[in-house]
Amino acid sequence: MLVVATQLAFAQDASLPRLNLRHDERQQPQSVIRRQNGHAQHVAENADHEERLHRGADLERMLGDFVAGEAVEELAQRPPPPTRRRAIVALAMTELVAVVAVAIVACFAAGTIFNVRLGRDLMRWMQDGLPMLGQRTTVRWLGSTAIELVIQDARPPFTSATLVIFLEPRDLPWMWALGRSRGRRDTLILRGALRRAPVVGIEALDPGSWSGRDARGRVPREWSVRPVASQDGIVVHHADAASLARADGLLALAKRSGLIVRRLSVRSTDPNLQLHVQLPDRRRSARELFEALHAIAELAPA
Repeated sequence: MLVVATQLAFAQDASLPRLNLRHDERQQPQSVIRRQNGHAQHVAENADHEERLHRGADLERMLGDFVAGEAVEELAQRPPPPTRRRAIVALAMTELVAVVAVAIVACFAAGTIFNVRLGRDLMRWMQDGLPMLGQRTTVRWLGSTAIELVIQDARPPFTSATLVIFLEPRDLPWMWALGRSRGRRDTLILRGALRRAPVVGIEALDPGSWSGRDARGRVPREWSVRPVASQDGIVVHHADAASLARADGLLALAKRSGLIVRRLSVRSTDPNLQLHVQLPDRRRSARELFEALHAIAELAPA
């Protein structure tokens, strides 16, 4: 009996159940941690786990610093923003436009001065021969490319006469280049109304000249055409055989007088006579030029 009681008392006072209970309490959080990832009560199980967490935080800070540094360096190496590039291009274009504008103004001034001097020299040279057409002359500048001399009280065979000094447009380089490509040259033009109207019809044209191109569209379609008959390159449009013979005589007279004909027109309507010639050689006397013009005007209606 005594032995049994002693065993029973030992069983009641034993601390093993409490040890087991503490062991269970120690194990229970582990199982909870495994079931509930990310719970607010989650803590590091041991020193190794805590060290890994610290390393992760340090790695995040390093990556943040690295990315920030790379962004700054990349921004420093980028080309200038588009706004700055557009400003540079705009400045260059402004300078280019200014240079072109100055060049155009300079060309305009130089071309105008050249034409004005040439026109004045020609009028001064012609003063010696103008009285053969009439005593009074009215001069008018038409821009910088043409000078009109109107002969008042014209002498026979004219009832009225006008001379035009037609110059190349040297004040506008692009127009000058285009005009030269179309055969435009400095030209002296005579337009006259005759006291006796011609009975012939003639259009003798240099097809390569500005004068010839301008007049070709106004030639009557019923007129006959004789192609180039000499090295002068003149094409003769004529109304009949008599007109062709008269054209040959007038062209021969002009050639003997040293005139290079671009257009010779004889019509029964006003103006009865039109003569376009290359600017004459000013080393010759102006009287020779006006004597030739007078002779052509007398022969035209005969």
